[in-house]
Amino acid sequence: MPTLSAPLTTMPRWENGPAGAPTVVFLHGATADHRSWDPQVEALSDRFRTVTVDLRGHGASPELGLFDFDAAVDDVLDLLEVLDRRVALVGLSLGGAIAQEVVYRAPEQVAALVVADATCVTGPRSALEKPLAFAALTGMALIPQELFHRQAARALASDASMAEDLREWSPSAAVQVLTSLVAALHPDPDYRLPVPALLMHGADDRLGDIARSTRDWAERDTRAEYAVVPDAGHVSNLDNPEAFTAELRSFLDRELPGDPVVVAHHPVRPRREPGWVRRLLASLRSG
Repeated sequence: MPTLSAPLTTMPRWENGPAGAPTVVFLHGATADHRSWDPQVEALSDRFRTVTVDLRGHGASPELGLFDFDAAVDDVLDLLEVLDRRVALVGLSLGGAIAQEVVYRAPEQVAALVVADATCVTGPRSALEKPLAFAALTGMALIPQELFHRQAARALASDASMAEDLREWSPSAAVQVLTSLVAALHPDPDYRLPVPALLMHGADDRLGDIARSTRDWAERDTRAEYAVVPDAGHVSNLDNPEAFTAELRSFLDRELPGDPVVVAHHPVRPRREPGWVRRLLASLRSG
């Protein structure tokens, strides 16, 4: 089993595999934790150094108030500075959105990107999409807890552990995480991926626009590969771990063929204020 590393960042992290091997960092989805990547860690740690984390507000991470997407991105950037090497960044759902934003802000830290079952944070959107998403999430927060858990478990994954994890979350807490994610979407039609990427989704993923937007994203970005995981829904790495891991390993074997790349002189990243501070300052300035 992986061992818990010293808390050098705000996130607890678990590492497994050869210390000198190419490093793969995994970011889990909303309401989950590092254990959701157990099948991939077990399968890949013979050749790769795997790092799994509990994102802020999830699992063993400390409670830091309301979830803030920008702060979660900063947590991952801090982790990459501690690791001090370019990594392959693998994210699913919420973790896939965070992984995209890390690459957007600091591409020099990442050698390859894998985004699974996540919307494209820079993709084109109509003016109504965000308001409609916020309205839908507001309605979700009002659903009775038992009904919310049944509907969410049915939509997310067939894996029993996911349903059990969901029961630890109130509708309002889960919706707050998703609202922070929606608020962080920022269309950038001219943006193209600066690193090789694998874009994946479950064949039966019906959540939002993920299946369509992932396919469209792969068509417009020359550095992206596209894969559909058969017999899988939104949490495709658990619904069909064998097929998911086969696609992942094939991509990593191509993009991380040799020794890990150490970041020798990466630039100092200026600290960003947490998202809620920036929004407060903006409102004060506009007033």
